[in-house]
Amino acid sequence: MSLRLKLLLLGLATLVLPWGGCRYAREMESALREGEENSLQAVAQTIASSLQGRSDLLYREGKAHVAAAAGPYDLQPIVLTAQPFLDGYAGEWPRAPAAWAWFAKGRHRFGILTGVFERMLYIQLDVQDDHLVFDAAGANPLESSAVGDRVWLGMQDPDGLERQVFIAATGPGSVTARRIGTGEYGQQQAVDEPRIVGAWQPSPQGYRLEVRIPLSMIGPRFGVLIDDRDERGATPVSYGTLRSDDLHTVGRLIVAAPELTGYLAQFMQPGLRLSVATPSGRSLAQADALAQVTELGPERGVLARFYRRFVDRPGERKLIESAAPIYDREHRDVIGNLQVTQTADRWLGLRDRALTQMLNFTLITSAVAVIAMFAFAARLAVRLSRLRRASESALTREGLVTTFPETAAPDELGDVARGFSTLLGRLNEYTGYLRTLAGKLAHEIRTPLTIVRSSLENLETEEVPATARVYLDRARQGSERLNAILIAMGAATRVEEAIGNSERSRFDLVPVIASAAGAYGAAFPERAFSTKLPDEPIMIDGAPDLIVQMLDKLIDNAVDFSPPAAMIVIRLALEPHFAVMEVDNPGPPLAAETRARLFESLWQSRGGGDSDSRPHFGLGLYIVRLIAEFHGGSASATNLPEETGARFSVRLAR
Repeated sequence: MSLRLKLLLLGLATLVLPWGGCRYAREMESALREGEENSLQAVAQTIASSLQGRSDLLYREGKAHVAAAAGPYDLQPIVLTAQPFLDGYAGEWPRAPAAWAWFAKGRHRFGILTGVFERMLYIQLDVQDDHLVFDAAGANPLESSAVGDRVWLGMQDPDGLERQVFIAATGPGSVTARRIGTGEYGQQQAVDEPRIVGAWQPSPQGYRLEVRIPLSMIGPRFGVLIDDRDERGATPVSYGTLRSDDLHTVGRLIVAAPELTGYLAQFMQPGLRLSVATPSGRSLAQADALAQVTELGPERGVLARFYRRFVDRPGERKLIESAAPIYDREHRDVIGNLQVTQTADRWLGLRDRALTQMLNFTLITSAVAVIAMFAFAARLAVRLSRLRRASESALTREGLVTTFPETAAPDELGDVARGFSTLLGRLNEYTGYLRTLAGKLAHEIRTPLTIVRSSLENLETEEVPATARVYLDRARQGSERLNAILIAMGAATRVEEAIGNSERSRFDLVPVIASAAGAYGAAFPERAFSTKLPDEPIMIDGAPDLIVQMLDKLIDNAVDFSPPAAMIVIRLALEPHFAVMEVDNPGPPLAAETRARLFESLWQSRGGGDSDSRPHFGLGLYIVRLIAEFHGGSASATNLPEETGARFSVRLAR
């Protein structure tokens, strides 16, 4: 893993700060929610205490009306938030399956849903009838042969008297209730009751009826009876919450007192909802202001909504609810239940505002830290790359490069660079000493060697025993070998000086190579030579004598490593910008580890068992490289195909 990536990952670790901020926001939200729940519980208990013993404020008929538990025929209207449109359809009614009451007799069945809006009782009847039968059009509604399906409404008025009305229809549409009255001469007649109106519509299962009745007409009891006939005038199947013999009510109508809603309204605040229910759980009255949320500032932006995804808990309720029982005056029986509901927008707004400010700050800080650390890592990587490239290129063929980057930096990398620079300087001094050591040794040894050689010459003129003559010959051979060593040690220095002092001229390379190659056959009769030269001239800028010297070194190397009678090939080829001179040596192939060092100074790959007695210091191919570089080219070596020998190539700039 790179240093840049490591520092980047270290910078990304600062993202733990926003994570910690989210955790803190959740803890803060929990504390706020707990505080709001405690406060809301206190509000619920306070309002419930104010309603203690006020059954007259909860119910239209006071405590006696609710002393007994709700029976199977009792109706408890729901609190409607809007007035339903009387059209015989259920579109304006709330979906409240639990509020429906169902009554049946055999296969006959109907459901009733009651609701209160302002001072009106609304009734929705859903009657299941296989054969819907309307009254005969234009007939007397009391004529038995013309009577179809009917709905009876029975009620006990505020004075305690039982009253009944019926609803009949000759077809779909609006209907008006009628009551049975006595005429002037004692006969019965149907009298319209204009205060009770509704609408009758067929349905896939039978028919649906909507009715509106003023609460002022109804006392503590109310019921419905269905007369189901399969044909006009037939004996009906009667069932419902009225006695079929006298149509008296058997169930109660449990309705809140009209003053209850106004009483709850005095406690209302934005974002609050108060509702009172019967002990069985049916709603009596409600005051709702949940939608009226106090604005805490501008609407939450994109960032706030994005942050909430990390803070909100899945499935968490956005409402706080608290309930308190309402007791009677003696604090023994529960006459109702108060429920207080409050939206979470208030503390969520506070939380979102604090969370947005905190996360914006931490995210900006983290981004700045990551960018700064990434920039620092990039800068550090660049500086380290400079040091690496400088260290890799410090050793050149010309010597050591002592200049090192970052030496002026005051930090630790500067200390490292200065240490490398000092080390390279000392190595360069030592290398320079080694380069001049050969010349110094040659100069120092030359005089003692001359004395030894002159002494041997003088000794040879004297009369010495035959046994001592052998030692004189060995001493002379050793002095000559030592002299050859001195000559070889100074060869490289002389070649470098010669190259530096050579004058350049433009010449044709082909005749120079041809002339030199022609002399090798006489110089090395035990070898065969072959030349492959182009017909056209090859013009280069350089020194012809250096070219000949370079070719001599290559031929010497080929002769040393080739077997007797071997064919040494000299080839000259053309490239777009270079002239390529090649010498093929049919000898042992080059090892892979030696190819890169063949042209270094004082390096040679000859084995210790070489039969050649001449001294070898690895300077021949080094001189070849120097001359090639003088002519703007390079020297290289590869193996011949099928490892049959070696090929030495020199590229010369044209």
